[in-house]
Amino acid sequence: MRPLAFAVPLVIVAFALSRGIQRVLTALTLDELGPWSVSAISLVMACGLWFPLAATKDWLVWNRRLWVRFIPLGLVNIAIPAVAFIASQQFVSASIAALLVAAMPLVIAVFAAVLLGDRLRWPAVTGIVIGATGVVALTLGRGGALDASNWWLGVGLIAVGVVAAASVYVGWRGLLAEYSGVKILAPQLAVAAVAVLPLAVIFEGWAVPSVPVVAGLVALSIVNYVVPQLAMFWLLARTTAVRSSVANYLAPLFATLIAVPVLGQQITALILLGGALIVTGAVLINTARLLNKER
Repeated sequence: MRPLAFAVPLVIVAFALSRGIQRVLTALTLDELGPWSVSAISLVMACGLWFPLAATKDWLVWNRRLWVRFIPLGLVNIAIPAVAFIASQQFVSASIAALLVAAMPLVIAVFAAVLLGDRLRWPAVTGIVIGATGVVALTLGRGGALDASNWWLGVGLIAVGVVAAASVYVGWRGLLAEYSGVKILAPQLAVAAVAVLPLAVIFEGWAVPSVPVVAGLVALSIVNYVVPQLAMFWLLARTTAVRSSVANYLAPLFATLIAVPVLGQQITALILLGGALIVTGAVLINTARLLNKER
């Protein structure tokens, strides 16, 4: 068997594992820092990691004319979801956050149909219904709640992040079709860091994290902004979009498997049911849309 046949599954697992670790690291760093500080510091660290790599490969870092276009993209695609997803984990568990974020294909499909007139095939419609049912199951059951009194705030923050990130695929489709996401990540990270850092200082002041938390933030910046992007870029260049998208569906599974022993989170029947429905819905939506593009 060719080496690539072994490499593709390994990279898919690396992507999904990094996303799962990301949720757990977020929960651990929030024990000492506020969500604005976690977001700001990890974004600044990500810039320090990503910019040298992007510059050596000429990934649009020096294209001045595009920076104006990157400002809204960096705010909506990076800054808002980063803060919203991190803040939400003060109230909901890492596994629930990962499962709810996995519902993003539902929002993208609806946005594309309503705003762009994209045709929704029956598998996609079925996926939206199944995925939405899974979201309702998780929400009504409040599975994995860390703060029952603010459960709805946590879910609302995730919804804000999902809607913001999903809108990028609709509102900036032309830019994303012209340039791959991995190439325009460096300017987006810079814009997001510049936007979030002052707000972190205003809302939470200057915080000096402990050495373990600094290590956690470095790891968070890697598993959030480096490994997944490089893995997905590598996959899209070597295999089909449908096969690459499998990595997104495995991420909640890894987040749950890691969160249970590390964070002591409990798994309930509603979490299993809701998660299975969300992932099934996302698979149906993406498979229907991506297979149609590849024909």
